[in-house]
Amino acid sequence: MEPEGANNYPDLVFAANAAVVRGNKAYLSNFFYPERKGEDYYYDKWFKENGYITKKDIHVPFEGAGDALWVGKNKLFCGIGPRTDVRALNLIAKNLKDDESPFKVYGFRLIDPRFYHIDTCLCPITEQLAIYYPYAFDPVARHNMSNELELVPVTEEEAIRFACNSIVIGKSVIIPVGAEQTAKALQKLGFNPKFVDMSEFIKSGGAAKCCTLQLSQ
Repeated sequence: MEPEGANNYPDLVFAANAAVVRGNKAYLSNFFYPERKGEDYYYDKWFKENGYITKKDIHVPFEGAGDALWVGKNKLFCGIGPRTDVRALNLIAKNLKDDESPFKVYGFRLIDPRFYHIDTCLCPITEQLAIYYPYAFDPVARHNMSNELELVPVTEEEAIRFACNSIVIGKSVIIPVGAEQTAKALQKLGFNPKFVDMSEFIKSGGAAKCCTLQLSQ
């Protein structure tokens, strides 16, 4: 699906920040910066027109699937940092609750301002495996994450080229140009990296994953 754009909101291209979705429910973003706050009107409109129930808290900063990554069907890894408040985790759990399909929300603190959303420094590849930039996270987050996943580190050089802002479709991984070492590591693990030039998007702070939103898991 491809939603329409809107005048004066160029960052709508980063669809990942719209919401986090489970089933027919969408918990919408409450953007930290005022420049993006008007986007939620368009996201809310699109979701409702497409049959979703929307929820939002206007008091707690939260930036959608940029800071909320599904790991399989039952785990949601959330970034806590410059764009998303820790209080959002309980709100997500409450508003997306489904007794027939329970899930657990995990919070991981981001400490490097270059990696302001969790999807800039972590990419779940399968339910058991992820690539990540370790030093975007505090030591407690790294420890807790390692208890849940096998973690393949990426270099700082490739992390700032948004190597972790990749899209996984089966065995294919759509990855930004410039992440050759990460691509080789993925190949050794049996995956098929496909490079895309995201250089113009990276100038605005996002890459492949930022331009998509997962509607089912």
